[in-house]
Amino acid sequence: MTETEAPSQHRVMHPDDGVNVGAIGLGIHVRLTGEDTKGAYSLFEYVVPPGLGGPPTHIHTREDELFICTKGKVRVELDGDEYIVEAGASLLMPRGVPHMFHNPFEVETRIVAVVSPGGLENYYRALSELPPGPRDMTRIGAIMTEFGLQLQKKD
Repeated sequence: MTETEAPSQHRVMHPDDGVNVGAIGLGIHVRLTGEDTKGAYSLFEYVVPPGLGGPPTHIHTREDELFICTKGKVRVELDGDEYIVEAGASLLMPRGVPHMFHNPFEVETRIVAVVSPGGLENYYRALSELPPGPRDMTRIGAIMTEFGLQLQKKD
């Protein structure tokens, strides 16, 4: 390899690779960061326990999200419509569209999430640094604002 050639960026991702920055009751495994992909996307695996309420309805102002369910199923509300995303199915959630997800079912759900552009891992890291205990929505709201997310107010 010459000095002008960039080293190969390919890699195999194994099930236990990455860092778990779990927050708000979710396992959030960061598989690839925006830095790893030159800002193109981030790659996560979400582990959603049975009965988890999930995040409140929110809007991403910066990112599109693609959910690919690999185990179980998850209920997603997207722009007022409800979807049950089962293993093998995927759902695109464009930026600017209110959404939330939760697992009201009796089995663990696993979701691979491709988030573009990259960088959402910084939001998850900030959430994971909150002290344990009940959700402090004032603090969570401030973190969301910092990273370009907005809580969707109920009418």
